[in-house]
Amino acid sequence: MWLYPHFWALMSLKIEVAVVVRALRQLQGGGYARLSDSTQRRTISELERAKVGVTFDKLAELAHALEFDLPTFVVLCIALQKKVDPESVVDSTAACLARFRSAGGIDLMHGEHVDGTLVKRSRGKPRSEHAVAEIHRLKAEGKNASEIARELGIPRSTVRDRWDS
Repeated sequence: MWLYPHFWALMSLKIEVAVVVRALRQLQGGGYARLSDSTQRRTISELERAKVGVTFDKLAELAHALEFDLPTFVVLCIALQKKVDPESVVDSTAACLARFRSAGGIDLMHGEHVDGTLVKRSRGKPRSEHAVAEIHRLKAEGKNASEIARELGIPRSTVRDRWDS
């Protein structure tokens, strides 16, 4: 079950980023000078005209330079795109976080990030313990690898790889 279907409905946020940057700069009465330390003036100008997209790292750098909270920056952009109040985006985000937490996502995150570094994993698709359990259950029922693959909708090679694990 995918917990975040609305996230993938989002497309480019170039216009929304431009609007938020413009509003913040107007509120702060700032020119380009205070931003030039963290981001090139040309890039800021292009962002404000919605001519370029921005990576998440660059957005974090920009929010920092504007002395503005990154999550709030993102909430404002999404609220603009969805044409809703920022508070409704926050409510939706809180509900999404609750689902993520109850599904064990926070614990999984902690398992992937130890002492400030990303835990190494083998190449390829991560192993699904649920799929392994289902393979073993169906194997115990006397089904062969082909039948299990068809029933679970997974490749026969995956069933063979997990057959004795």
